Amino acid sequence: MKVAVLDINHPDLKPNLKMGMNFTSSIASEFGDRNGHGTHCAGIIAGCDNDTGVVGIAPQAELYVAKVLGDDGSGTINGIINGIDWAISQKVDIISMSLGASVNPGAAFHSAMKRARAAGIVIVAASGNENSHVSWPAAYDKVIVVGAVDQTLGRAGFSNFGKELDIDAPGVDTYSTYPINKYAKYSGTSMATPMVSGVVALVQAYTSKTGVKATPEVIMNMIKQRSVDLGDMGDAMFGNGLVNIYKLIKGQSLRPAEGLFFLYK
Repeated sequence: MKVAVLDINHPDLKPNLKMGMNFTSSIASEFGDRNGHGTHCAGIIAGCDNDTGVVGIAPQAELYVAKVLGDDGSGTINGIINGIDWAISQKVDIISMSLGASVNPGAAFHSAMKRARAAGIVIVAASGNENSHVSWPAAYDKVIVVGAVDQTLGRAGFSNFGKELDIDAPGVDTYSTYPINKYAKYSGTSMATPMVSGVVALVQAYTSKTGVKATPEVIMNMIKQRSVDLGDMGDAMFGNGLVNIYKLIKGQSLRPAEGLFFLYK
């Protein structure tokens, strides 16, 4: 499956790197990550199963890198829009967005998200880390909104919440790739988001072998019906609960502790 992510720079990811583009400067070919955030997220999705470092959730996923955030971790709305449109042109299956803003970025940004969804792309976005209302672009309709839980299955204290929240994944002290040829632990909904993106890639790969297309609508319905419940069903703090690849594919119920173990093992 093709997954578009932001900014990577690590040898444990290079076998899965298919193409990249820089939207933060005039030099499009220089899309390496000097900040570390994108590399960490990409490793969670597609760290190679190569007896070195970490193994990602979907270790054979193809990575398409859109560098939309500069070396200081910030970016422009136009840069992100261009990155989304580039991902659409590459016919990716998933766009993983570990970024956000506390205010609505505006109609042009929303239109880019709509174009991606119309192209059949699953959009996965972080709820945000302000212990407040879900940020944008996660707050837009038809986006899979991801919150973070800790090792006790409690909501991470920083994780944003609201009626838009769809799913949770581990996001505290997550170990992954870091520039250059290093590994590090990070916490945030930015880490939970690529976990869900990796799970979606596995579900799509599994269903494609049966000749069934796991469209964004199908994936969203599976998340609503087959997540591991935490708190009240569909509540503002946990959404539909904890993501679990076994339950998504097989449709079988698991206790929350079993679901967490599967994600971490």
